[in-house]
Amino acid sequence: MKVIEVNNLVKKYGDLTAVNNISFSVNQGSICAILGPNGSGKTTTIKSICNLIIPDEGNIKLFGKENKKAIDKVAALFEGTRNLYWRLTPRENLRYFAGIRGLGGKKIEKKIDELLDRFDLKDKKDTVVNNLSRGMRQKVAIAMTLICDTEIIILDEPTLGLDVKSFMEIKDMLRYIAGNMKKTILLSTHDMNLVEEVCKDIIILNRGNIIAQDTMENLLDMFRSMTYEISLQDTITEEQKEYLSKLEYEFYLINNGDALEIDISDSVEIYKIIDILKVKKILIREVKQKNINFERVYLNLTSGEGK
Repeated sequence: MKVIEVNNLVKKYGDLTAVNNISFSVNQGSICAILGPNGSGKTTTIKSICNLIIPDEGNIKLFGKENKKAIDKVAALFEGTRNLYWRLTPRENLRYFAGIRGLGGKKIEKKIDELLDRFDLKDKKDTVVNNLSRGMRQKVAIAMTLICDTEIIILDEPTLGLDVKSFMEIKDMLRYIAGNMKKTILLSTHDMNLVEEVCKDIIILNRGNIIAQDTMENLLDMFRSMTYEISLQDTITEEQKEYLSKLEYEFYLINNGDALEIDISDSVEIYKIIDILKVKKILIREVKQKNINFERVYLNLTSGEGK
């Protein structure tokens, strides 16, 4: 079932077309990523879905109804630190945001306890949010999107600035929200590791246009090739970087210039590449094959545009 339908959406700001006649849908129960470089139209699209921006053309439907008539089915967390009241505790924040939607009483108090327990916040339930770590604040903010039990959750950069432990906790939460709580998640992020680990469906925008719309599996297959990591004996120099930039192959510098990555379609090409590197005395310590990752797919699709 399609729970979000965006049809021929257009939004302009003067001479700038932020969103250019885009259409897509999100299926119930999925975690769908909407991605793109800065200025690609992601935020305009998300705010249009939330009825915070009125498009110039097109329409948006939630569960088959015009979005402004079904906006009570959506809860959203936007990028930044203004999603919570910092002088309130996690419990008080959840109670407040439930109250905004007219919810209260014993049922909501029970749900608050359940969310605090599920997100491992019980020990911090009465601590002012301003005194919590960034990871804990983000967990409270995600819990805030769940307190009203809406069917659709929209999350904008939920892992921005988090440490590894907090990232892992948020990743597991997203899986739980979609799998166990049966919510539909529309996720906007620049974290390709998060996208690859939790998302099934992908929409990529660039300069207001959809440039890719498919499943994670299909997008990886589309760009599937042989990726090789070439470890170097010495860190690559600026002169050597310039030399590589002018070649027919696209080299990716990794490990602060101590290694290169390259995608090729035929393993025989690796011998040609080794000879090319020898010309500038780029000495090789090791060559090994790697699996392609979604970050590389994303860079291939958006390369050089909208940045």
